[in-house]
Amino acid sequence: MASKKQKTAEYTYTKLADLQANSIVNVFGVVKFARPPTKTRGSDYSMVLSIIDPSLHENDQKLKCLLFNREKNSLPFLDIGKIVRLHRLKITQFHGDLQGQSGPGFSWLAFDEDKESPLRPVSSSSNFTFTESDKKMVEELRDWVATLNDIQHPNKTCFADMKPQQYYDIYCQVLATCILEENVGFMLRVWDGTKPMNPVREFDVSIGEFTADKRQDLLDVAGHFALDVALYDDHYETARKIKPGQFIKLNNLHAATFVSAENRPEMSELPMIELVIHRGTAYGRGVHVIKDDFDGIKTLKERLEKVTAEVRRRGDSETSEHSNSAARKVTEVVDNSGNCRSPNGNHDISTSQPAINLSSDNAQEVTMEVSCDRIDQSQPHKSFTGEQTHHSNSQQSQNWARCMMQTSTVVLNHPHIQCTNIKDVLSHSVPYKFRILARVVDFFPRFNIPEDICKLYCPECNYLCDVPLEENGKTTLKISRRGRQLKHYLCPVCSKDSQFELEYIFMMRFLLRDKTGEILVNLWRKDAVTFFQDITPVEMLTESALCTVIENCLNAICDPDKSDCPWFECCVKSYNTQMGVRYQIFDTCLA
Repeated sequence: MASKKQKTAEYTYTKLADLQANSIVNVFGVVKFARPPTKTRGSDYSMVLSIIDPSLHENDQKLKCLLFNREKNSLPFLDIGKIVRLHRLKITQFHGDLQGQSGPGFSWLAFDEDKESPLRPVSSSSNFTFTESDKKMVEELRDWVATLNDIQHPNKTCFADMKPQQYYDIYCQVLATCILEENVGFMLRVWDGTKPMNPVREFDVSIGEFTADKRQDLLDVAGHFALDVALYDDHYETARKIKPGQFIKLNNLHAATFVSAENRPEMSELPMIELVIHRGTAYGRGVHVIKDDFDGIKTLKERLEKVTAEVRRRGDSETSEHSNSAARKVTEVVDNSGNCRSPNGNHDISTSQPAINLSSDNAQEVTMEVSCDRIDQSQPHKSFTGEQTHHSNSQQSQNWARCMMQTSTVVLNHPHIQCTNIKDVLSHSVPYKFRILARVVDFFPRFNIPEDICKLYCPECNYLCDVPLEENGKTTLKISRRGRQLKHYLCPVCSKDSQFELEYIFMMRFLLRDKTGEILVNLWRKDAVTFFQDITPVEMLTESALCTVIENCLNAICDPDKSDCPWFECCVKSYNTQMGVRYQIFDTCLA
């Protein structure tokens, strides 16, 4: 720790509940949300951080902070629960809420929240002050964090905690790497010393032109604890630079249900899952290399050391006929340490999977065989022997889509609902809810300007109208208030009796098609905000960058120039109106 030995500056710190707009302050806080640094459209990196303290904890209050820097490593890499000290934080007001921003002279310190950890801060600068008063504040916040039940610690999550269709932030170590598809998909074989209860999809390696890198010593120890993670598109370049042996954090890792001709969910009580990081950076999605001295991987390192010691003591190897038994015993050792027990209390969390051969003495060139079912709902389900389940048929795989069927959307909260074909949806009784897998034929209206997909709506009387264009300047709507960049209007119907303000909403329709037919589905209001990854109409109308994000997403799911647009998976509910039966998308978001 570098510190000043001359006269130490004493800083004044402001409680988060006492912050005021248009001020520059010094604060201590506990991390309640952290999105890792990501590249902006310009030359900077940015990260989003939300912090709390004892003065700002009730009613789910928090201070959102936006931090920018030209160097990614100059921004803090933080877990939920960590303690931060922010100096010269600029406080502004955005949409009525206070917000912190980095500015000239901004600096940060970060501390582990564990009371047993040494007070060794990670800093944005090698030259910083850390006084006895600062030490006391960190210790007080550590005591306070220990009493909180609503602070979840991602660094305590492990693969054994996984359930199908959920998202996780997980620390792990890289064992091997391999290209799935040049500039598109990359695989990381990783381990954290545990296994999910569900079997995990494993890539089959066949003859190809791409090179696999590996750490054979780690592969020998990991054995059947090794798991494959696929990363696509935005994450390809980052993953390609990762080397076996490094520690990483997987943010927003999806434990997706894997469906193929050889593996149907209804064939087993425990459906197979596949581990994938989808394209895009929403919710902090991505992979990040972690320094070996980072406090957040202390639990992981201790667990791996126990597993390694036990495997070496037993002289076990991944090809031994006793590997399953050894894996179970090692898992029991991990469980007895109190870390990452199976969700249902069962100690046997080491469901075995066949290992791919990355152990050649010479760096052989391999490629990941494509093995994804196109999901033909008209075909009857077939049963397979255990041997067929774990070995690909090379002739059949030539007709399958590329690895890990790509969908442009993700279904939320309904992982066990099977897909229904459009013909059956149209003929079903109303009201009802369905899960659909189809292609987007078209969407309406086409996106030229933000106002194309935005409307003004009154939730009180259902009045609906177009958003007035600023360039026209003519509207019969009465202005209720003027935002920083956007006007808000009163409902022309309700305002005669009371002052109801019109709500900015998204309003769209999608034409979906599968092999059995076509269906027109609506998307609007809160379901549309969820669909666009929590981007609101007001944000899209006032921030050009977010407008571009939505425009690109819509063009990507329905591109007339492409014949291989990704699948569109969504939840749809049917309901009756005076105009007939209508269908509406819900619990679905863009991937």
